[in-house]
Amino acid sequence: MARVSFGADDDGGYFGLDVQGDRILAAGWGAGGLGGIRFRLARLTLSGRLDPTFGANGTAGAGFASSTADAAYAYAVGHQSDGGIIAMGFREPFQSQSANIALVRFSQNGSIGGAGFGTDGKSLIDLGGEESVADGLVLSDDKILVVGKRGAELLVARATPSGALDTTFAAPHGYLTIPVGISAEARSVALDTSGRILVAGTADLSQKNSIVVIRVTADGVRDPSFGNDGVVVAGAAMNSERAVSVAPSSDGTIVVAGDTGPGGTKEFVVRRFLEDGSPDLSFGSQGRAAWLRGAGDMQAEDMVVLPGGGILVAGNATEGVAPVLVRYTCDGKVDTTFGVHGILRVYLGEDGVLHTVRLHADDRVLLGGADVGMSPGPGTYGVVVRMWM
Repeated sequence: MARVSFGADDDGGYFGLDVQGDRILAAGWGAGGLGGIRFRLARLTLSGRLDPTFGANGTAGAGFASSTADAAYAYAVGHQSDGGIIAMGFREPFQSQSANIALVRFSQNGSIGGAGFGTDGKSLIDLGGEESVADGLVLSDDKILVVGKRGAELLVARATPSGALDTTFAAPHGYLTIPVGISAEARSVALDTSGRILVAGTADLSQKNSIVVIRVTADGVRDPSFGNDGVVVAGAAMNSERAVSVAPSSDGTIVVAGDTGPGGTKEFVVRRFLEDGSPDLSFGSQGRAAWLRGAGDMQAEDMVVLPGGGILVAGNATEGVAPVLVRYTCDGKVDTTFGVHGILRVYLGEDGVLHTVRLHADDRVLLGGADVGMSPGPGTYGVVVRMWM
């Protein structure tokens, strides 16, 4: 486990991870004691130590204004073909109700800028409303894809390699909004083997929340061969469901993970869909696998599909209980060969939380999160963990 001090910050953590050659990138945000929130980035060696050739002893940060009330949240990180590092998120300006997409480009040495990106390495994209970003990808052509919410609608937007709105995507707009229910927001984005865009999130259907899965073509058009004009809505008969992650499997199916439960009681849930968006009835019970009941109140945060089709879900438990990993078999059963009856607690510190998980090389996974000690306690740390699968 690598712990990176956030100095005087009272809150924050790492929400996005990327592997760049023999380096590990972790991105997130830190909240200062006076209210300002800034992007925070770290680069680690494969041994888990801060890379001294990057930024200030392995860390770098970025904000968009000097005001202590200005807030910039990073939730994803990736790298372009020339080595430039892109942190993706959104910014809430001081004394303004309008949040915008926020992108920052860091060079290989941790300085901000290069390649004519945005204004001095920073790009704010205003779509004329209230935008938030929960996930993003740097594509193979160096374009930048982000998902989240615009107003009450699910948002998918794309930027050019230089950080400008890419109006060839969902032409001529550069972004796509999809209304589902009263409101909807995206939480996760991935590409399938055909380059189509998979998006998972949650829709408010008045009486309950439901998982929503979207498939969009590479040029930003809703895919009519998937669900109902590119949209699938799925939920339990009585309980609300929330999606936090989507990933394609090697067999063409689509895995979505999240949580479900009435009131304040939650448990993990995993759904698998066929290529056309219908439930994969060979998985779990009618395409749905639930958490082991009685294990506590659990909130899912992220998921990866492992080589061979197993599924690893990461999340957090009720206060005072360490974050948790649960592994499912490829047919939707809790894998009892993993941890204790399929459950593995991961202690990240007294106030540790998990936010993200991604595959690493050689049968390993990376976890990102935080140990939020607040002030005047032990302080906040960004945490990166590497584990065997």
